[in-house]
Amino acid sequence: MGYQEIAGGVGIPKWDKFLWTLGGVLFLLLALEAVCVKQNSLWVRNLDAFVIELVRSHPPVPASVPEASHAFYFQAIKALTFFAQSKLVIAMALLVALFYAFQKRYVFGLWFVLSVSSGEIALKSFKEWIARTRPPTNGELYLAHGFSYPSGHALAASLFYGLLLLLVSLGNLNSVLKWGLCSVLFLWVCLMAYTRVYLGVHYPTDVLGGILMGMAWACWSVGVYTKWFKKI
Repeated sequence: MGYQEIAGGVGIPKWDKFLWTLGGVLFLLLALEAVCVKQNSLWVRNLDAFVIELVRSHPPVPASVPEASHAFYFQAIKALTFFAQSKLVIAMALLVALFYAFQKRYVFGLWFVLSVSSGEIALKSFKEWIARTRPPTNGELYLAHGFSYPSGHALAASLFYGLLLLLVSLGNLNSVLKWGLCSVLFLWVCLMAYTRVYLGVHYPTDVLGGILMGMAWACWSVGVYTKWFKKI
């Protein structure tokens, strides 16, 4: 079991301070970006315009839902973004919790699902406070609802898959397998973020905010578990 150092209760004390520090830095970056987004700062507008042009021109985004040349690519992107939906991520977190419950690791399973669900709840409140409207490209290929910042899909992906990444990296797997799994999970989160910009439903800074919030939440959540609940 790759997670047994944490889930089994042994814990990794030397990582506690690092996780709290990293989470704090990520939350600070999130706060700084959120203020700039709220104020519609020039650098935010320039960054969004640059990344949107880069992402949506390779391959070029058609004027409407593609029927021929980019049909497969569009359908693949549309399918991939499904794996970062909040409802699906919470459902997968429940499955992880049930898996550990069957192993009689009830606290670990409960901690995992509460980490994901509490992050989702915090996101909704944060969105309401920022109240950023979605980009004008929303609805061209795919229609999303609600406010734009931070991206819920980016948060869900970085929180759920980010928790898995942290647990793998802190586990006792051999180095090759550990690096391989961590690389796949990291690239998967990046791919989820890419789909939201390509579909035109989020600004790049929305996605960045979701990743910062999700990874910060994951770091502090693991820090909470290893510090206070690993021996229960």
